[in-house]
Amino acid sequence: MAVLIRKFKKYAIFIVGVAILLTAGPFWRGEARAQGDGKSLEQLQVLQCLNQIAVSLTHIMNYNDKVVLDQEYNNIINNLNLSKIPDADIITLLQELMDLLTSSKIQEHERAYLMRNYEKNIQEELKKRLRSRIFDTDLVLNPYTTVLNAMLNVGSFYFNYRSQIDQYRKEEDEKAWQIEAKTLEGLNQFYKKLLKYSWDLMRRYNFPDEWRLDEKQLSTYTAILKEGDPELRYRKLERIERSFQKFPPYWYYRGQTAMDIGRRDEALRCFDQFQSIHQGIFRKDPYAASTAMCRTMLAGEAASPDAIRKDLERILANSDDADWSNILFAAMQYARLGDAETAGKLILRNLDNGHTAFIESPDMIRAVGPALLLNARPDVFDRVMEDVLEQDKVKNYDVLWLYQEMRNRDILKKIEPEFNRVLLLSENKSHLNPLNLFKGDNLSLFLPTRWVVDNLDVTLRLTGERGELKFRADEMVVLPHHPEMTVLKFEDVFSIESIVEKDRFVEIAVALVHEKLPLDQTEKEKYDIEMFFTSEILSAESHLNKIITYSKPILAPADGREAPSPAGGQEKAADVGHGKADDDDEAVWFAKEQIVINGEVFRWSDDGILFK
Repeated sequence: MAVLIRKFKKYAIFIVGVAILLTAGPFWRGEARAQGDGKSLEQLQVLQCLNQIAVSLTHIMNYNDKVVLDQEYNNIINNLNLSKIPDADIITLLQELMDLLTSSKIQEHERAYLMRNYEKNIQEELKKRLRSRIFDTDLVLNPYTTVLNAMLNVGSFYFNYRSQIDQYRKEEDEKAWQIEAKTLEGLNQFYKKLLKYSWDLMRRYNFPDEWRLDEKQLSTYTAILKEGDPELRYRKLERIERSFQKFPPYWYYRGQTAMDIGRRDEALRCFDQFQSIHQGIFRKDPYAASTAMCRTMLAGEAASPDAIRKDLERILANSDDADWSNILFAAMQYARLGDAETAGKLILRNLDNGHTAFIESPDMIRAVGPALLLNARPDVFDRVMEDVLEQDKVKNYDVLWLYQEMRNRDILKKIEPEFNRVLLLSENKSHLNPLNLFKGDNLSLFLPTRWVVDNLDVTLRLTGERGELKFRADEMVVLPHHPEMTVLKFEDVFSIESIVEKDRFVEIAVALVHEKLPLDQTEKEKYDIEMFFTSEILSAESHLNKIITYSKPILAPADGREAPSPAGGQEKAADVGHGKADDDDEAVWFAKEQIVINGEVFRWSDDGILFK
């Protein structure tokens, strides 16, 4: 709590400074230019600093929220541009405010929790927009639009938390986020000192009192920002323009509200006004970054590349590494402009900093993938795909879709480990005799879970003396101790004993067919992969040794316990292998033979894919 209070003080001081500079806008553009001396600039800087401190105090006390306090504190201590503060009294105010806020700062584990929720919010927003516009031609023609709008709607954490504060509080005990009463009392006392310093500074720098934002004005302003009805919020913001016309955050919120109600030209005017009076009091100003993001989306295709690049430069200049959604937004805009080099650097910046939420689910991949990888640099493409392949939730058909323009050989090299985990075993209905466990009429196909999706069609084809027979899985079960693997069971396929007795040969093909993805604009009607297995009659001992060799690495539970029998029996594979078998006791092993992807055949063995 002490830490939060110190942060709050620092941030509040910083906000007051910004407000002062912004509020003095008319003077800055008029009298300041007329006089052309350094004193006029100092007037504007002092005014904005005082107003910014007042705004920080008002936000902290009105929200009564430790996270808001923490944000304000961090802006002051880590983000304030000291070259914009001309008077030592401002520094004194900031120091005292930081001392007040330090005890109420949030802890690192709380900050980590909030960032996880923020990433979840972005994922949910992308899912919502993707599903709602799945048949929108704009989504098909421009893979960037949906993602860019989602990032803009969620905003950076600074804005997202304040707009979704009630939802964040629901996740945890609401009281846990409230500021300590002692801190609030201290802030009230600080207001009195701020009033005295403001009076002294106004006389010293000779600017009128109407430029200064008072507590009542700021409380009204903060209450308006909390208004849920955008039409009503816009009307209320419009009414207070006279007092706030030189305060840049006011123009940001008014422009954003105009966007919400569809007043595009008015929104652009508000954002232009923001940029015309913004003085850069903060090193990294979230308002400046978000304003530039809004402008690029409003301008759309009509804006010149140079104008878009100027706004993108503003976004990046006002975004830290933690603002990964801003960076992703800029990366995608650069990609839309055809600047794959800059886009690639920004994507790698996010990945290098551990921000991978934008490629951690199928919905995110389908939304972000085309924009990220379209004309991407090879090193960026490979890095993104490496991170995608590490995400268990991402299905392999999404991976194939992203790899669609690559050679089949290169695709297989990327996903070869997935095929190495595939296993086809016979299974007896009765597990009373361990030696007969793999001598039954049923077949079990062990498949990586990431291959299994809702619209996956799995067909097993048996080619033998009765011609070709087709089977579909009777059961599909995710292994409880190894959720990365799924077992598909096919019942009454054939008699293993009959094959052994008559020394017959069978070939089994497993076809995985996946419907075309909604966003897939290739000529493919569907994705299909076939895996071929051939029967080998082995001694019971050799057969069980193969089962142990090829199943144990993929079925061992994560907690280190011994794996259950691959075929689902109560006995463990290792235990079965220790049984005593007669020399004449034989079983059938299904050896990997070949893989067919996009019509191209590749040799396949139990030890891997053969690319020569």
